[in-house]
Amino acid sequence: MYRNRFFLSVKNKIFLLVGILLLFSSISSAQEKSKEKEKEQKIITEEIIVEAQLPKEVPLSATSLIKRERIEAIASTDFSEVLSYTSGTFVSSGAKNEFRLKLRGLGSQRIALLYNGIPIYEPYFNSFDLKTITAEEVESIKVVKGASSVLYGPNALGGIVNIITRRPNSPSFSLKTSYDSNNTFHVSSTAAFHWKNLFFSGFSSYKKSEGFRWNKEGENVLRANSDNEMKNVTGKIYFYPNRKSEILFESAYYSSEFGIPFATEYVRPRYWRFKNWDRFQLHFGGTFSLFNKGHLKLRSYYVRHDNTLDAYTDEDMRDLEWESTYNNDSYGVFIISSMPYLPQNSLKFSINLRNDKARTQDDRGKEWEEFKHQTFSIGVENHYSLNRKWKLVGGVSFDHLKKHSGENKSTFNPIIGIKFNPQEYLDLHLSFAQKSHFPSMKSLYSTQAGNPELKDEKGTNIEFGFTYNKNINIKGAVFYNQIKDLIDVIRLPDGSKTNLNIGKADITGFELEFQKNLRRVNFSLNYTYLDGENKEENRPLDLLPQSQLNFALNFMITSNLRLSLWGLSLSSSEVKLGEDVFKIPGYFIINSVLSKRFSNFSVFLKAENLFNRYYMTEPGFPMKARTVAVGLEFNPGQTMDKGKSSSPSPSIKVLKSDKGY
Repeated sequence: MYRNRFFLSVKNKIFLLVGILLLFSSISSAQEKSKEKEKEQKIITEEIIVEAQLPKEVPLSATSLIKRERIEAIASTDFSEVLSYTSGTFVSSGAKNEFRLKLRGLGSQRIALLYNGIPIYEPYFNSFDLKTITAEEVESIKVVKGASSVLYGPNALGGIVNIITRRPNSPSFSLKTSYDSNNTFHVSSTAAFHWKNLFFSGFSSYKKSEGFRWNKEGENVLRANSDNEMKNVTGKIYFYPNRKSEILFESAYYSSEFGIPFATEYVRPRYWRFKNWDRFQLHFGGTFSLFNKGHLKLRSYYVRHDNTLDAYTDEDMRDLEWESTYNNDSYGVFIISSMPYLPQNSLKFSINLRNDKARTQDDRGKEWEEFKHQTFSIGVENHYSLNRKWKLVGGVSFDHLKKHSGENKSTFNPIIGIKFNPQEYLDLHLSFAQKSHFPSMKSLYSTQAGNPELKDEKGTNIEFGFTYNKNINIKGAVFYNQIKDLIDVIRLPDGSKTNLNIGKADITGFELEFQKNLRRVNFSLNYTYLDGENKEENRPLDLLPQSQLNFALNFMITSNLRLSLWGLSLSSSEVKLGEDVFKIPGYFIINSVLSKRFSNFSVFLKAENLFNRYYMTEPGFPMKARTVAVGLEFNPGQTMDKGKSSSPSPSIKVLKSDKGY
């Protein structure tokens, strides 16, 4: 009966949202008709133009943008590799074979992962796995560190990663396949077409691998239980009722099965395997122009995570010890809008509503446990231009968590900052912000260490940064972040464990980004320095390399032959396991891709860990040794030099200055 009420509620909300979308579509259409004298843009029959003027992003914190060109250059199929090559990030993999992200020392459970603005992190652990995000459908990745806007919603203590997917280029079709030295086969395809003001696009991919090899005393040996299989399919529908409106429906399904390699040292090996790790997404919403210069974006979503973790008694993986199952549902809606009410003022607001339900079963035959959370956030920001060079930004968000049990939590998170643009090519900013993070369901309700009385973690961030963009692009930031009430697991005198707010941490550091584009050469260099201290134990934060340097070099040998090199160098770090502290050695790796484009297809040769280094990012879990891959991408109808359609085809042009949220 509850299930029927649930779906009835969802059905009613969908009908309500459709009505709202049609209403704003009608308003935008009426606004357009009332301004027949206005001739801002000539309409071309092969081009759909959307003039919803989204606000120009005015970041008060260091923001890195990873564009499509970088993703294509390194021939990556998922995010586990892409996000390692920007400032302030650290990607690691360990006990559950999940690729986790840290931004300025704060882990993925404290980072908001957004997919076209939709939060898709798993609600029980409040975390995400980078390898489950397919890179081939991504147009850009915005990494916001430090004092992010209050418009993004709650739980952005560590920062925000917003993934923007590609829009359909109609009509089009592409097919890509690759095979590597670890017997990994991958194939993917994309297609798009249109009918009048409707645009359709689809993407599918499949990958199967025996696993990966690691450098064991000079010999590359297959890592036991590292095999994996992945399937992914995505479909989108764009509808343009007029020049000032866009309506989007998107559905995506990701399904995988993978083993978890056994630890080689430091920790006791565990013989685990994910029988299934699945995610299903539905998104529906639109973008509309309001009163000439304003905008409104609405988006509703439903995300479901299903996974089953099997534990075996030994490395033969035959006798099952237990099977843990998680079925988690999240659905919600966000609204974000901007309204310039004075020539020098722009008022922005957002509303975020999210409902989470987690169902867990510790083993077959045991009772299911069910937990529910409701999160509400409203944010308001005002951008005030003193003159052409100075701008003040101030805002506050109210975030509320309705818990399954225990006292509900509410918090206010303010932000204030100033921007100074003495020249068009120079930008300076100074910001102060407070961010918070609500406890995860696991830390609150887990039968092993849950504590329903946990407080939310809070961070105070101060940052000064600059951007210089004249002939070369240079970005830099100096920052300080003080974290209070960090949640940690401690052992009680009776031997049991519980989560408590005992942690305090200070993180101080700076970042530098350098990029130069020449006629045939593109080069980027990023450096991050982090001094993170666990104030409770007077030692460095776990798994936090103090120095990190990465670079990327793209060289066009000829107009159709490209060589890409990218590398990563990290200093050592340490981690506390039980009562012991272990040191993780630093490492340096280089990767390369040689690609050649022909008339309507291209081929590439890729080498990862070119010098076959032994290294690990988490204790006991060595990363893969040198791996060589070959691939082919087929794009019928593309020209050899520019990769564009050889015949006129309708396309979508969205006139907006903010390509993020």
